[in-house]
Amino acid sequence: MPKTLTFSEKNNGWTGESPFHPGDMTSLDNRFYSFKGGQLYLHNDKANPVRCNFYGTQYYPRVKTVFNDAPDTDKIFKTLTTEGNAKWSVIVETNFVTSTVKTNEFVTKESREFAYLRQDEDETSTQGGAVQGVGNLIEAVALVMSVASIPDNINIGDALFQMNGAEQELIGIITDYTPTSITVDAINETPIEDTFCFIRKINRIEGAEMRGYYMEVTLELESTSSAELFAISTNAVKSGI
Repeated sequence: MPKTLTFSEKNNGWTGESPFHPGDMTSLDNRFYSFKGGQLYLHNDKANPVRCNFYGTQYYPRVKTVFNDAPDTDKIFKTLTTEGNAKWSVIVETNFVTSTVKTNEFVTKESREFAYLRQDEDETSTQGGAVQGVGNLIEAVALVMSVASIPDNINIGDALFQMNGAEQELIGIITDYTPTSITVDAINETPIEDTFCFIRKINRIEGAEMRGYYMEVTLELESTSSAELFAISTNAVKSGI
């Protein structure tokens, strides 16, 4: 898909890219114009309250940066702070894990927005505290799965999985349990007796920490209004592993 690259003469470098693709561009009287489909468009019109709308298609601003201090050291990234006048949704990714921060998870303190980073959202990951084994399935009768014993940290709403060879198969969502049985809401995959089972909690809450030697942060503004972003920072500690 064609894109438009932005070059800054002041910084003498390429500063970004945009998804729109005009037929031609020009400037006149310190204003920037482009042509598309035989129509003339004025860019950066401060009288227009809607931002990032190009040729009738609405886009949203996106900013990407990388935290890479002490690049030879694995770190655990704990928090994210933005300084500006708007809340952004965030995708965070290290060389090991990926997660997100929603706009309503930021807390406003004066001119800054603070958020704790959530855990790894990879639903196939078995790292962290999101996964707990329950042993082999003894018997399955209707929606009730019999096992030798269940872990203490099981909760209603957790997902029950079985290992069918190398495949993780969802049996169902837990609605009730006893010391030796688990009841699910419905059968998603047919339970296989004598197959190893495990429970999985919500990964972004109890999964692996945001661990890695760098962290890539992508911010997206879920608004069509004007916004300013002055700075972004994180708190990280050295990994003890």
